[in-house]
Amino acid sequence: MHHNVAILVFLTLSILWTNPFYGKPIEGLYFSDRQTTENGYLLLGIEIFSEKGKSFYNAQELRYKKTFGWEEVLFVGKMTKDGTNWILVPEACQIRAKTVWDAKFALLRRFDCDHLVFLLSKNEKDQWVISESLLGTEKNLPFRFHLDHSAGNPVAVQIPDSPEVTEGFWGFHLNGLGGKSPAKIWNPSKGNWEPFSGFKRNQELQFYQWKRSFSN
Repeated sequence: MHHNVAILVFLTLSILWTNPFYGKPIEGLYFSDRQTTENGYLLLGIEIFSEKGKSFYNAQELRYKKTFGWEEVLFVGKMTKDGTNWILVPEACQIRAKTVWDAKFALLRRFDCDHLVFLLSKNEKDQWVISESLLGTEKNLPFRFHLDHSAGNPVAVQIPDSPEVTEGFWGFHLNGLGGKSPAKIWNPSKGNWEPFSGFKRNQELQFYQWKRSFSN
């Protein structure tokens, strides 16, 4: 009897250790630092989630150019495990743009992208690194920030030191702020969401979560 129990426990632990989808080890929301480019900056975020044992992602890249304004690059696709790494293949891609920050992004174009492949791997700091940004501007871009996140919940990042924008909020599933304050703020030192107690402005990116009713 004890022998059978031991075998059952061993098999259960083997599933937990070897199944890359069990426990959702990679799920969440990831952001890079703001990257300075020749004509402005870019910021990359990726939302990873699973459904029915398969992993998917939504990737968004904010690009600012002094001579143009803002572009938002959107990729959605599937993820597959490759050893300790992940392979990301986009299935639908589009670019939206605007010249004034307070305006809404307008669709610029959709394009075929299923021939593209991105690699997610860990660096020496145990950060996930993507092989390149969505349009290839940056190579081996680390995701410095990892937030606990449920797919579909509206989350925005406040971009510091951006004189081009009045508020600097940009993020996932956020269709305007609705004149409402966020519900939560991310505490990077504790690695959790806390009740919103006011906006913080410093050199670091700040992350806020709104109620789902404001998602698109």
